Amino acid sequence: MWIGSIRLIVQTKNAANAGTDSLVQARILRDGHELRLLNLDYPTEDDLEAAAIRNYDYMGPTKLPRRNDKTPELPPGVGQIPMPYPGYGFEFSSGMSRHLQIQLRIRGEDMWIKDNVDLYVRFIRQRATSFDTLAWIEDPDWTYIASWGRDVAMSTDAREGVTTWTLNLS
Repeated sequence: MWIGSIRLIVQTKNAANAGTDSLVQARILRDGHELRLLNLDYPTEDDLEAAAIRNYDYMGPTKLPRRNDKTPELPPGVGQIPMPYPGYGFEFSSGMSRHLQIQLRIRGEDMWIKDNVDLYVRFIRQRATSFDTLAWIEDPDWTYIASWGRDVAMSTDAREGVTTWTLNLS
């Protein structure tokens, strides 16, 4: 199974002082190994304000470069039609359950209270493009995967909250 795009829908608790100006990052992990570090940040807006709900979409080879799991890379100079893997995305050869984690990390002392995080993905699948040709094509629609709804206070100041919080897909 290949993931070609990730959407995180992040909600900040609706309470005084729940929002933050500190950068929050999401590490995407497969079996405890980092696949990619993603910023929950839009340069033109205050992202994690109290009661805010934000969509963070990470798509394509610059955001999700190919990270094989069990499919071996072809040797340099060797091609195959179709390729045994797509040009980008994350492989979860044993499925995502119990293998995918999202670790949230705050990078400052301005406390943030996470309310809810939803995960959606678009899978990449081999599909017939003609009667004798296969190609890797990303699904056009988002697939809901999981939600994590526990309120968690996060800060690099240990008196205010934890610095990291791991969301496990069980």
